[in-house]
Amino acid sequence: MKTNSEIREDARARLSGNWGSAVIFALVSGILVGAISSHNAANDNNYDAWDFVFTALNIFVGLPLSLGISASFLNFVRGSELKLENMFCAFSSPLYFRSIVLGVLTAVYTFLWSLLLIVPGIIKALSYSMAPYILLDNPDMSGEEAICASMKMMDGHKMDLFLIWLGYFGLVILSAVLLFIPMLWLYPYYMSVFAKFYEELKAEQPAIVVE
Repeated sequence: MKTNSEIREDARARLSGNWGSAVIFALVSGILVGAISSHNAANDNNYDAWDFVFTALNIFVGLPLSLGISASFLNFVRGSELKLENMFCAFSSPLYFRSIVLGVLTAVYTFLWSLLLIVPGIIKALSYSMAPYILLDNPDMSGEEAICASMKMMDGHKMDLFLIWLGYFGLVILSAVLLFIPMLWLYPYYMSVFAKFYEELKAEQPAIVVE
C-alpha cells in the first residue's frame, strides 16, 4: 500500500487542471449541506417544531447527499469528471434507503462507543470510515454488511487514516481565520485523498470488496 504522502501526491496530481470544477463542487455542496444542518447546529439547546423538520432533512436528504458526494470523488479519482449532478446519484437508485440505514447505523454505533470514552469513539469512527465507499462498490450490501467489511478493511490501517484526519481537521481550524474560504480547496483535496485511501486499501485487500 502507498504511504500517506504518496496518496496525497496522487490526489494533487488528479486535481491538477481540475481545480475549477473542484472549487465549484465544494461551494455548491457546502451550501447544500450547510443549509440542511445549520438549523440543528444553531439550536442545540432550544428545541422547537423546526428541529423535527431539519432532523428529517438531515436523515432523508443529508445522508443520501453525503453518499453522493463520496461517490462523486470516488469516481473522480477513478478518472471521471467532477460534475455537480453526480452528488445526487443516491437519490435515484437502490442506494437511497441503504445510504440512510448506513448513515444512521454508523452514527448510532459511533455514539454508543463514544459513551465509554472519546478514544473508543474515534477508533470506531475510523473503523467504519470505508463503509460508504464499500456500499458504493457493492450496492446490494446492507448497511451492516458494509460496516463489517469496513472494519475488516481498516484493520491495521486506522493510524494511517487518523493521521490524514488529523491534518485535515487541523487545517479546517486554521481556515477559520480566513472565514473558511480555504475550505473551497481543502475540501475537494481531502475528499480526493480519502477516496484514494480507499482505492489503496481495496487494491491491497480485493477479497473484502467484490464489485
